[in-house]
Amino acid sequence: MRQIYLVTAVIAALALSASAYGQLTYTFDNDEEGFQNVAWSPAAPGDWSGTPTVQQTHTAGGWQMMLTKEFSWEPGGGNDNQQVEMQRLANLGTARISFDAMVDGASFPAGVQTWFQLNIVGNSAGATGWTQTDNIFTVSGWHGADDATFLTMHFDYPFSQLGWEPGDQWFQFWTGANSDTAVPVNFYLDNVMITPEPASGLIALGGLLLIRRRRPA
Repeated sequence: MRQIYLVTAVIAALALSASAYGQLTYTFDNDEEGFQNVAWSPAAPGDWSGTPTVQQTHTAGGWQMMLTKEFSWEPGGGNDNQQVEMQRLANLGTARISFDAMVDGASFPAGVQTWFQLNIVGNSAGATGWTQTDNIFTVSGWHGADDATFLTMHFDYPFSQLGWEPGDQWFQFWTGANSDTAVPVNFYLDNVMITPEPASGLIALGGLLLIRRRRPA
């Protein structure tokens, strides 16, 4: 019986450890939720069926990058302290960030066919620091003349993709655009979620321990 109690205690401790890490979720239902250089859109843009979004407008062509989210010491994303939660998630080494990005085809100048890029950056206090991923809309980076198609893509990256590493103390998320001269780019963000990756190893270990528990004493 002692072995059964010990195994049960180990499983409970592992479960408690896994549940200690929450997540940060920004769905922009009512406002910008602390995001910067964006405008809240109360109505879903285009044919996007999601909740309200935030829009980032690049009014001129060329390269532009903007600080979009400073994960602050203040409440936000469903957590009392965003910075502390980001530190916890980064220290796991398995956390991920996901989001939806949309490009408004109708916002391009009439009669113009052109190219555009969307870019993301993770910035942090660690050695990796500024980590940039360019042209995340690679497949759809060409706009045909008078093409009003509303493009949507879902992105899911590990923290390492943005250079966020264990031990980092502060975290930033930057977004930006690049396009032909004098060609504006309007895009939207929605459903920004920062979560720990499911601990498949923990699940497997729990299963083994449960099997061991079923053996006769």
